[in-house]
Amino acid sequence: MKKLLMFIIPCILLNIFNIPGIGIYLYRPHEYYTISYQPGDYTPSSQQLNNPYQGWYHIYGYTLSDTELINVDDVQKTIAKDKNQLVLLEINLRNYPDSEISPLGLSQLDSLLLAWKDAGRQMILRFLYDWNGKARETEPKDISIIKRHMEQTGEIVNKYAKNIYLLQGIYVGNCGEMNNSNYMSKENLRELATHLHSTIDPDIYLSVRTPEHYRIVSQSSQPISGKDAFSGEIAARTGLFNDGMLGSESDLGTYGEKPFEISEDFAGKGTRSEEIAFQNALCDYVPNGGEVVLDNEYNDFANAVEDLKDMHVSYLDCGYDLHVLDKWRSDTYHGEDCFDGMDGYSYIGAHLGYRYAMRSSECSFDSFRNTNATLSVTMENSGFSVGYRPFLSTVTIVRESGSICDTISVDTDNRLWKSGETSTWTVPLDIRAYQDGNYQVYYRLFDPASSRNILLANEIPAKKYGYYVGSFTVERQLP
Repeated sequence: MKKLLMFIIPCILLNIFNIPGIGIYLYRPHEYYTISYQPGDYTPSSQQLNNPYQGWYHIYGYTLSDTELINVDDVQKTIAKDKNQLVLLEINLRNYPDSEISPLGLSQLDSLLLAWKDAGRQMILRFLYDWNGKARETEPKDISIIKRHMEQTGEIVNKYAKNIYLLQGIYVGNCGEMNNSNYMSKENLRELATHLHSTIDPDIYLSVRTPEHYRIVSQSSQPISGKDAFSGEIAARTGLFNDGMLGSESDLGTYGEKPFEISEDFAGKGTRSEEIAFQNALCDYVPNGGEVVLDNEYNDFANAVEDLKDMHVSYLDCGYDLHVLDKWRSDTYHGEDCFDGMDGYSYIGAHLGYRYAMRSSECSFDSFRNTNATLSVTMENSGFSVGYRPFLSTVTIVRESGSICDTISVDTDNRLWKSGETSTWTVPLDIRAYQDGNYQVYYRLFDPASSRNILLANEIPAKKYGYYVGSFTVERQLP
Protein backbone atom coordinates (compact mmCIF):
# COMPACT_ATOMS: atom_id res chain seq x y z
CA MET A 1 0.00 0.00 0.00
CA LYS A 2 2.85 2.37 0.91
CA LYS A 3 4.50 1.80 -2.49
CA LEU A 4 1.20 2.46 -4.29
CA LEU A 5 0.74 5.79 -2.50
CA MET A 6 4.32 6.76 -3.33
CA PHE A 7 3.38 6.37 -7.03
CA ILE A 8 -0.10 7.94 -6.96
CA ILE A 9 0.68 11.09 -4.91
CA PRO A 10 3.42 12.39 -7.27
CA CYS A 11 1.08 11.78 -10.21
CA ILE A 12 -1.65 13.85 -8.58
CA LEU A 13 0.75 16.67 -7.75
CA LEU A 14 2.15 16.72 -11.29
CA ASN A 15 -1.37 16.96 -12.70
CA ILE A 16 -2.41 19.71 -10.27
CA PHE A 17 0.57 21.85 -11.15
CA ASN A 18 -0.04 21.17 -14.84
CA ILE A 19 3.46 20.02 -15.75
CA PRO A 20 3.02 19.51 -19.51
CA GLY A 21 2.72 15.97 -20.72
CA ILE A 22 4.11 14.25 -17.63
CA GLY A 23 0.80 13.90 -15.81
CA ILE A 24 -0.93 12.18 -18.74
CA TYR A 25 2.08 10.02 -19.41
CA LEU A 26 2.23 8.78 -15.80
CA TYR A 27 -1.48 8.12 -15.63
CA ARG A 28 -1.61 6.27 -18.93
CA PRO A 29 1.89 4.96 -19.69
CA HIS A 30 0.37 2.26 -21.90
CA GLU A 31 -1.23 4.84 -24.25
CA TYR A 32 1.72 6.49 -25.94
CA TYR A 33 1.11 6.87 -29.68
CA THR A 34 2.85 8.28 -32.70
CA ILE A 35 1.06 9.37 -35.86
CA SER A 36 2.70 10.34 -39.12
CA TYR A 37 0.57 12.19 -41.68
CA GLN A 38 1.07 12.66 -45.42
CA PRO A 39 -1.21 15.17 -47.23
CA GLY A 40 -2.52 14.44 -50.70
CA ASP A 41 -1.90 16.27 -53.96
CA TYR A 42 -4.22 19.28 -54.24
CA THR A 43 -3.40 20.38 -57.79
CA PRO A 44 -6.18 22.76 -58.93
CA SER A 45 -8.34 21.85 -61.92
CA SER A 46 -9.65 24.12 -64.66
CA GLN A 47 -12.49 21.84 -65.70
CA GLN A 48 -16.12 22.93 -65.77
CA LEU A 49 -17.84 21.53 -62.68
CA ASN A 50 -21.40 20.40 -63.33
CA ASN A 51 -22.61 21.19 -59.83
CA PRO A 52 -26.17 22.13 -58.78
CA TYR A 53 -27.49 25.70 -58.38
CA GLN A 54 -24.99 27.42 -60.64
CA GLY A 55 -23.79 27.93 -64.18
CA TRP A 56 -25.49 28.48 -67.53
CA TYR A 57 -29.20 28.05 -68.12
CA HIS A 58 -31.75 28.06 -70.97
CA ILE A 59 -35.18 29.71 -70.80
CA TYR A 60 -38.36 27.83 -71.66
CA GLY A 61 -41.80 29.46 -71.70
CA TYR A 62 -45.12 27.73 -71.01
CA THR A 63 -48.65 29.09 -70.90
CA LEU A 64 -51.26 27.55 -68.61
CA SER A 65 -54.55 27.13 -70.44
CA ASP A 66 -57.81 25.22 -70.39
CA THR A 67 -57.83 24.82 -74.18
CA GLU A 68 -54.23 24.48 -75.40
CA LEU A 69 -52.63 22.06 -73.01
CA ILE A 70 -48.91 21.68 -72.39
CA ASN A 71 -47.62 18.60 -74.20
CA VAL A 72 -45.56 16.62 -71.69
CA ASP A 73 -43.94 14.61 -74.50
CA ASP A 74 -42.59 17.85 -75.95
CA VAL A 75 -41.34 18.84 -72.52
CA GLN A 76 -39.48 15.53 -72.27
CA LYS A 77 -37.84 16.13 -75.66
CA THR A 78 -36.71 19.56 -74.50
CA ILE A 79 -35.28 18.09 -71.32
CA ALA A 80 -33.33 15.49 -73.27
CA LYS A 81 -31.60 18.20 -75.32
CA ASP A 82 -30.70 20.47 -72.38
CA LYS A 83 -27.52 19.40 -70.59
CA ASN A 84 -27.34 22.26 -68.08
CA GLN A 85 -28.06 21.75 -64.40
CA LEU A 86 -30.14 24.91 -64.17
CA VAL A 87 -33.23 25.82 -66.15
CA LEU A 88 -35.44 28.92 -66.10
CA LEU A 89 -39.13 28.16 -66.62
CA GLU A 90 -41.39 31.10 -67.38
CA ILE A 91 -45.03 30.32 -66.62
CA ASN A 92 -47.57 32.62 -68.26
CA LEU A 93 -50.88 33.09 -66.40
CA ARG A 94 -52.48 35.47 -68.92
CA ASN A 95 -55.50 33.18 -69.40
CA TYR A 96 -56.70 33.86 -65.85
CA PRO A 97 -56.87 37.68 -65.62
CA ASP A 98 -60.08 37.82 -63.60
CA SER A 99 -60.36 34.42 -61.94
CA GLU A 100 -58.54 31.73 -60.07
CA ILE A 101 -56.30 29.39 -62.04
CA SER A 102 -58.43 26.42 -63.00
CA PRO A 103 -57.75 22.91 -61.67
CA LEU A 104 -56.70 21.96 -65.21
CA GLY A 105 -54.22 24.82 -65.32
CA LEU A 106 -52.75 23.83 -61.98
CA SER A 107 -52.54 20.23 -63.11
CA GLN A 108 -50.44 21.30 -66.09
CA LEU A 109 -48.10 23.22 -63.79
CA ASP A 110 -47.74 20.16 -61.60
CA SER A 111 -46.92 17.92 -64.58
CA LEU A 112 -44.41 20.42 -65.92
CA LEU A 113 -42.51 20.72 -62.64
CA LEU A 114 -42.62 16.97 -62.12
CA ALA A 115 -41.00 16.35 -65.51
CA TRP A 116 -38.08 18.69 -64.77
CA LYS A 117 -37.80 17.37 -61.23
CA ASP A 118 -37.57 13.76 -62.45
CA ALA A 119 -34.77 14.87 -64.79
CA GLY A 120 -32.76 15.99 -61.75
CA ARG A 121 -32.62 19.67 -62.71
CA GLN A 122 -32.70 22.67 -60.43
CA MET A 123 -35.42 25.07 -61.50
CA ILE A 124 -35.65 28.83 -61.53
CA LEU A 125 -39.28 29.91 -61.93
CA ARG A 126 -40.81 33.14 -63.12
CA PHE A 127 -44.58 33.59 -63.16
CA LEU A 128 -45.88 36.39 -65.40
CA TYR A 129 -48.80 37.65 -67.47
CA ASP A 130 -46.95 39.11 -70.44
CA TRP A 131 -44.29 38.31 -73.05
CA ASN A 132 -45.06 41.17 -75.44
CA GLY A 133 -44.39 44.33 -73.48
CA LYS A 134 -48.07 44.81 -72.64
CA ALA A 135 -48.22 43.88 -68.96
CA ARG A 136 -50.58 46.73 -68.11
CA GLU A 137 -53.14 45.20 -70.48
CA THR A 138 -52.76 41.56 -69.51
CA GLU A 139 -52.31 41.76 -65.74
CA PRO A 140 -55.36 41.14 -63.51
CA LYS A 141 -57.35 44.25 -62.71
CA ASP A 142 -57.21 43.65 -58.98
CA ILE A 143 -54.16 42.89 -56.84
CA SER A 144 -56.17 40.33 -54.88
CA ILE A 145 -56.27 38.09 -57.97
CA ILE A 146 -52.49 38.18 -58.27
CA LYS A 147 -52.17 37.28 -54.60
CA ARG A 148 -54.60 34.40 -55.08
CA HIS A 149 -52.54 33.18 -58.04
CA MET A 150 -49.48 33.27 -55.78
CA GLU A 151 -51.28 31.08 -53.28
CA GLN A 152 -52.47 28.61 -55.90
CA THR A 153 -49.14 28.25 -57.67
CA GLY A 154 -47.37 28.20 -54.32
CA GLU A 155 -49.19 25.01 -53.33
CA ILE A 156 -47.72 23.30 -56.40
CA VAL A 157 -44.31 24.94 -56.17
CA ASN A 158 -43.83 23.90 -52.55
CA LYS A 159 -44.23 20.24 -53.49
CA TYR A 160 -40.97 20.57 -55.41
CA ALA A 161 -39.05 22.76 -52.96
CA LYS A 162 -35.96 20.55 -53.13
CA ASN A 163 -35.74 21.03 -56.89
CA ILE A 164 -36.81 24.67 -57.18
CA TYR A 165 -33.87 26.93 -56.47
CA LEU A 166 -35.56 30.33 -56.63
CA LEU A 167 -38.47 32.40 -57.90
CA GLN A 168 -37.80 35.54 -59.92
CA GLY A 169 -40.05 38.56 -59.60
CA ILE A 170 -43.48 39.12 -58.09
CA TYR A 171 -45.57 37.97 -61.11
CA VAL A 172 -45.95 41.48 -62.61
CA GLY A 173 -44.35 43.68 -65.24
CA ASN A 174 -43.32 43.22 -68.85
CA CYS A 175 -41.91 39.69 -69.14
CA GLY A 176 -42.29 39.45 -65.36
CA GLU A 177 -39.38 41.89 -64.93
CA MET A 178 -41.12 44.27 -62.51
CA ASN A 179 -41.43 47.21 -64.91
CA ASN A 180 -44.30 48.94 -66.76
CA SER A 181 -46.81 47.33 -64.42
CA ASN A 182 -49.97 48.53 -62.72
CA TYR A 183 -48.58 47.17 -59.45
CA MET A 184 -45.11 48.63 -59.01
CA SER A 185 -45.85 51.38 -56.52
CA LYS A 186 -43.75 51.00 -53.38
CA GLU A 187 -46.85 49.88 -51.48
CA ASN A 188 -47.88 47.29 -54.07
CA LEU A 189 -44.32 46.06 -54.47
CA ARG A 190 -43.96 45.37 -50.78
CA GLU A 191 -47.47 43.90 -50.52
CA LEU A 192 -46.87 41.40 -53.32
CA ALA A 193 -43.33 40.52 -52.21
CA THR A 194 -44.45 40.00 -48.63
CA HIS A 195 -47.37 37.83 -49.72
CA LEU A 196 -45.12 35.71 -51.92
CA HIS A 197 -42.72 35.34 -48.99
CA SER A 198 -45.53 34.03 -46.80
CA THR A 199 -46.67 31.61 -49.51
CA ILE A 200 -43.47 29.99 -50.80
CA ASP A 201 -41.45 27.38 -48.91
CA PRO A 202 -38.61 29.16 -47.06
CA ASP A 203 -36.02 26.83 -48.63
CA ILE A 204 -36.74 28.48 -52.00
CA TYR A 205 -35.01 31.80 -52.62
CA LEU A 206 -36.90 34.81 -53.96
CA SER A 207 -35.45 37.49 -56.25
CA VAL A 208 -36.33 41.05 -57.20
CA ARG A 209 -35.12 42.99 -60.21
CA THR A 210 -32.97 45.77 -58.68
CA PRO A 211 -31.16 46.69 -55.46
CA GLU A 212 -33.74 49.48 -55.03
CA HIS A 213 -36.51 46.88 -55.03
CA TYR A 214 -34.61 44.89 -52.42
CA ARG A 215 -34.35 47.92 -50.14
CA ILE A 216 -38.06 48.65 -50.46
CA VAL A 217 -38.97 45.03 -49.73
CA SER A 218 -36.57 44.67 -46.80
CA GLN A 219 -37.35 48.16 -45.48
CA SER A 220 -33.66 48.81 -44.98
CA SER A 221 -30.97 50.78 -46.76
CA GLN A 222 -28.45 48.08 -45.89
CA PRO A 223 -28.03 44.55 -47.27
CA ILE A 224 -28.46 41.56 -44.99
CA SER A 225 -25.48 40.97 -42.72
CA GLY A 226 -23.77 37.72 -41.84
CA LYS A 227 -25.37 37.53 -38.39
CA ASP A 228 -28.88 37.70 -39.92
CA ALA A 229 -28.21 35.58 -43.03
CA PHE A 230 -30.10 32.35 -43.72
CA SER A 231 -32.71 33.18 -41.06
CA GLY A 232 -35.67 32.69 -43.39
CA GLU A 233 -36.77 36.30 -43.05
CA ILE A 234 -37.70 38.08 -46.28
CA ALA A 235 -34.48 40.14 -46.30
CA ALA A 236 -32.43 36.97 -45.83
CA ARG A 237 -34.00 35.01 -48.70
CA THR A 238 -34.48 37.71 -51.35
CA GLY A 239 -31.76 38.02 -53.98
CA LEU A 240 -31.53 39.77 -57.34
CA PHE A 241 -32.07 38.97 -61.00
CA ASN A 242 -30.73 41.36 -63.60
CA ASP A 243 -31.78 40.93 -67.22
CA GLY A 244 -29.95 44.12 -68.20
CA MET A 245 -26.63 42.95 -66.78
CA LEU A 246 -23.57 44.78 -68.13
CA GLY A 247 -25.78 46.38 -70.78
CA SER A 248 -24.74 49.98 -70.07
CA GLU A 249 -23.33 52.12 -67.28
CA SER A 250 -26.71 51.86 -65.54
CA ASP A 251 -27.38 48.24 -66.58
CA LEU A 252 -30.34 49.61 -68.57
CA GLY A 253 -31.85 51.53 -65.68
CA THR A 254 -30.93 49.13 -62.90
CA TYR A 255 -28.74 51.84 -61.36
CA GLY A 256 -29.05 55.60 -61.22
CA GLU A 257 -26.89 58.56 -62.18
CA LYS A 258 -26.57 60.30 -58.82
CA PRO A 259 -25.21 59.05 -55.48
CA PHE A 260 -27.78 57.24 -53.37
CA GLU A 261 -29.58 59.24 -50.71
CA ILE A 262 -31.40 57.37 -47.96
CA SER A 263 -35.13 58.11 -48.00
CA GLU A 264 -37.84 57.23 -45.52
CA ASP A 265 -39.38 54.76 -47.95
CA PHE A 266 -35.97 53.33 -48.98
CA ALA A 267 -36.64 54.10 -52.64
CA GLY A 268 -33.93 55.44 -54.89
CA LYS A 269 -31.04 54.16 -57.00
CA GLY A 270 -27.36 54.68 -56.42
CA THR A 271 -24.58 54.97 -58.98
CA ARG A 272 -23.11 51.92 -60.67
CA SER A 273 -20.20 51.73 -58.26
CA GLU A 274 -22.49 52.16 -55.24
CA GLU A 275 -24.94 49.51 -56.38
CA ILE A 276 -22.23 47.01 -57.28
CA ALA A 277 -20.75 47.53 -53.82
CA PHE A 278 -24.25 46.90 -52.40
CA GLN A 279 -24.49 43.65 -54.36
CA ASN A 280 -21.01 42.66 -53.25
CA ALA A 281 -22.22 42.67 -49.65
CA LEU A 282 -25.77 41.38 -50.21
CA CYS A 283 -24.96 38.53 -52.56
CA ASP A 284 -22.55 36.88 -50.19
CA TYR A 285 -25.81 35.49 -48.75
CA VAL A 286 -28.45 35.48 -51.51
CA PRO A 287 -28.22 34.56 -55.23
CA ASN A 288 -27.72 36.91 -58.15
CA GLY A 289 -27.98 36.13 -61.87
CA GLY A 290 -29.67 36.99 -65.16
CA GLU A 291 -28.79 37.96 -68.73
CA VAL A 292 -25.93 39.94 -70.24
CA VAL A 293 -27.06 42.27 -73.04
CA LEU A 294 -25.91 44.73 -75.71
CA ASP A 295 -22.27 44.53 -76.77
CA ASN A 296 -20.47 47.47 -75.12
CA GLU A 297 -17.39 48.24 -73.05
CA TYR A 298 -18.99 47.15 -69.78
CA ASN A 299 -19.27 43.56 -71.01
CA ASP A 300 -15.81 43.37 -72.58
CA PHE A 301 -14.30 40.21 -71.12
CA ALA A 302 -11.89 41.77 -68.60
CA ASN A 303 -14.47 44.30 -67.38
CA ALA A 304 -17.17 41.63 -67.20
CA VAL A 305 -15.07 39.32 -65.03
CA GLU A 306 -14.48 42.04 -62.46
CA ASP A 307 -18.15 43.03 -62.23
CA LEU A 308 -19.48 39.47 -62.26
CA LYS A 309 -17.09 38.68 -59.41
CA ASP A 310 -18.08 41.76 -57.41
CA MET A 311 -21.79 41.08 -57.94
CA HIS A 312 -21.30 37.41 -57.01
CA VAL A 313 -23.15 36.18 -60.07
CA SER A 314 -23.96 32.47 -59.94
CA TYR A 315 -26.13 31.90 -63.03
CA LEU A 316 -26.41 33.37 -66.54
CA ASP A 317 -28.53 32.80 -69.65
CA CYS A 318 -26.46 30.94 -72.26
CA GLY A 319 -28.77 31.91 -75.11
CA TYR A 320 -28.73 35.69 -74.83
CA ASP A 321 -27.12 38.06 -75.75
CA LEU A 322 -25.11 36.01 -78.26
CA HIS A 323 -23.18 39.08 -79.40
CA VAL A 324 -21.78 39.39 -75.90
CA LEU A 325 -21.31 35.66 -75.33
CA ASP A 326 -19.52 35.25 -78.66
CA LYS A 327 -17.29 38.20 -77.77
CA TRP A 328 -16.23 36.28 -74.67
CA ARG A 329 -15.64 33.14 -76.72
CA SER A 330 -13.24 35.05 -78.96
CA ASP A 331 -11.26 36.45 -76.03
CA THR A 332 -8.67 34.63 -73.93
CA TYR A 333 -7.93 34.59 -70.23
CA HIS A 334 -4.31 35.15 -69.20
CA GLY A 335 -3.18 34.54 -65.66
CA GLU A 336 -0.74 32.66 -63.48
CA ASP A 337 -3.10 29.79 -62.74
CA CYS A 338 -4.56 26.68 -64.34
CA PHE A 339 -6.98 28.76 -66.47
CA ASP A 340 -4.26 30.47 -68.48
CA GLY A 341 -5.11 30.28 -72.19
CA MET A 342 -8.80 29.41 -71.68
CA ASP A 343 -11.40 31.24 -73.78
CA GLY A 344 -13.37 33.90 -71.94
CA TYR A 345 -16.77 32.20 -72.16
CA SER A 346 -15.42 28.99 -70.62
CA TYR A 347 -13.56 30.92 -67.95
CA ILE A 348 -16.70 32.78 -66.88
CA GLY A 349 -18.74 29.57 -67.01
CA ALA A 350 -16.24 27.82 -64.76
CA HIS A 351 -16.54 30.60 -62.17
CA LEU A 352 -20.30 31.15 -62.08
CA GLY A 353 -21.38 30.27 -58.56
CA TYR A 354 -19.16 28.41 -56.11
CA ARG A 355 -15.94 26.61 -56.96
CA TYR A 356 -14.61 24.78 -53.94
CA ALA A 357 -11.22 23.08 -53.85
CA MET A 358 -8.94 21.59 -51.21
CA ARG A 359 -5.72 23.55 -50.88
CA SER A 360 -3.85 22.06 -47.90
CA SER A 361 -4.22 19.80 -44.88
CA GLU A 362 -2.39 18.80 -41.73
CA CYS A 363 -2.89 16.47 -38.79
CA SER A 364 -1.65 17.31 -35.30
CA PHE A 365 -1.48 15.05 -32.26
CA ASP A 366 0.35 15.11 -28.94
CA SER A 367 -0.03 11.78 -27.21
CA PHE A 368 0.64 13.37 -23.82
CA ARG A 369 -1.61 16.43 -24.16
CA ASN A 370 -4.43 15.44 -26.54
CA THR A 371 -7.25 12.94 -26.36
CA ASN A 372 -7.79 13.16 -30.13
CA ALA A 373 -5.74 14.08 -33.14
CA THR A 374 -6.96 17.10 -35.12
CA LEU A 375 -7.27 16.99 -38.90
CA SER A 376 -7.36 20.45 -40.52
CA VAL A 377 -8.27 21.02 -44.16
CA THR A 378 -8.16 24.39 -45.90
CA MET A 379 -10.66 24.97 -48.69
CA GLU A 380 -10.58 27.71 -51.32
CA ASN A 381 -13.57 29.15 -53.15
CA SER A 382 -12.45 30.60 -56.49
CA GLY A 383 -15.99 30.98 -57.84
CA PHE A 384 -17.84 34.27 -58.16
CA SER A 385 -20.22 33.38 -55.30
CA VAL A 386 -20.86 30.92 -52.52
CA GLY A 387 -23.13 27.89 -52.65
CA TYR A 388 -26.34 29.22 -51.14
CA ARG A 389 -27.81 25.92 -50.06
CA PRO A 390 -26.24 24.04 -47.13
CA PHE A 391 -24.22 20.94 -48.03
CA LEU A 392 -23.16 18.11 -45.74
CA SER A 393 -19.43 17.59 -45.10
CA THR A 394 -18.10 14.21 -44.02
CA VAL A 395 -14.67 12.68 -43.50
CA THR A 396 -14.23 8.93 -43.94
CA ILE A 397 -11.25 7.06 -42.50
CA VAL A 398 -10.44 3.92 -44.46
CA ARG A 399 -8.18 1.09 -43.32
CA GLU A 400 -5.44 -0.30 -45.50
CA SER A 401 -7.69 -3.28 -46.14
CA GLY A 402 -10.29 -0.96 -47.71
CA SER A 403 -12.86 -1.19 -44.92
CA ILE A 404 -14.29 1.89 -43.23
CA CYS A 405 -12.80 2.69 -39.85
CA ASP A 406 -14.70 5.88 -39.09
CA THR A 407 -17.11 8.39 -40.66
CA ILE A 408 -17.16 11.86 -39.12
CA SER A 409 -19.51 14.77 -39.76
CA VAL A 410 -17.64 18.05 -40.25
CA ASP A 411 -18.97 21.06 -38.37
CA THR A 412 -18.71 23.65 -41.14
CA ASP A 413 -21.09 25.71 -43.28
CA ASN A 414 -20.18 25.92 -46.98
CA ARG A 415 -22.46 28.95 -47.33
CA LEU A 416 -19.81 30.92 -45.44
CA TRP A 417 -16.90 29.88 -47.69
CA LYS A 418 -16.78 33.25 -49.38
CA SER A 419 -15.69 33.96 -52.93
CA GLY A 420 -11.97 34.57 -53.30
CA GLU A 421 -11.20 33.38 -49.78
CA THR A 422 -9.97 30.27 -47.96
CA SER A 423 -11.72 28.59 -45.06
CA THR A 424 -10.36 25.93 -42.73
CA TRP A 425 -12.40 23.24 -41.04
CA THR A 426 -11.22 20.70 -38.47
CA VAL A 427 -12.35 17.29 -37.25
CA PRO A 428 -11.20 15.22 -34.26
CA LEU A 429 -9.74 11.77 -34.97
CA ASP A 430 -10.07 9.25 -32.15
CA ILE A 431 -6.57 7.91 -32.69
CA ARG A 432 -6.59 5.90 -29.44
CA ALA A 433 -9.46 3.81 -30.82
CA TYR A 434 -7.59 2.98 -34.04
CA GLN A 435 -5.43 -0.10 -34.40
CA ASP A 436 -1.82 0.17 -35.45
CA GLY A 437 -1.59 0.52 -39.20
CA ASN A 438 -2.06 2.70 -42.24
CA TYR A 439 -5.19 4.75 -42.98
CA GLN A 440 -6.48 6.92 -45.80
CA VAL A 441 -8.64 10.02 -45.35
CA TYR A 442 -11.44 10.98 -47.78
CA TYR A 443 -13.69 14.04 -47.87
CA ARG A 444 -17.19 14.28 -49.30
CA LEU A 445 -19.36 17.35 -49.81
CA PHE A 446 -22.97 16.30 -50.40
CA ASP A 447 -26.15 18.20 -51.29
CA PRO A 448 -29.11 16.53 -49.54
CA ALA A 449 -31.69 18.40 -51.62
CA SER A 450 -30.51 17.10 -55.00
CA SER A 451 -28.86 13.94 -53.58
CA ARG A 452 -25.69 14.94 -55.43
CA ASN A 453 -22.04 14.79 -54.45
CA ILE A 454 -20.45 18.20 -54.98
CA LEU A 455 -17.50 18.16 -57.37
CA LEU A 456 -14.32 19.84 -56.16
CA ALA A 457 -11.95 21.84 -58.34
CA ASN A 458 -9.00 19.50 -57.80
CA GLU A 459 -7.31 17.29 -60.37
CA ILE A 460 -7.71 14.21 -58.18
CA PRO A 461 -10.81 12.23 -59.15
CA ALA A 462 -13.60 11.55 -56.69
CA LYS A 463 -13.67 7.95 -55.50
CA LYS A 464 -16.08 5.78 -53.57
CA TYR A 465 -15.68 7.70 -50.31
CA GLY A 466 -15.08 11.13 -51.83
CA TYR A 467 -11.86 13.01 -52.51
CA TYR A 468 -8.54 11.77 -51.18
CA VAL A 469 -7.25 14.10 -48.46
CA GLY A 470 -4.18 12.26 -47.20
CA SER A 471 -2.93 9.24 -45.26
CA PHE A 472 -1.55 8.55 -41.82
CA THR A 473 0.08 5.75 -39.88
CA VAL A 474 -0.74 4.98 -36.23
CA GLU A 475 1.79 3.24 -34.04
CA ARG A 476 1.60 2.49 -30.31
CA GLN A 477 4.84 2.67 -28.40
CA LEU A 478 5.79 1.68 -24.89
CA PRO A 479 7.29 4.46 -22.79
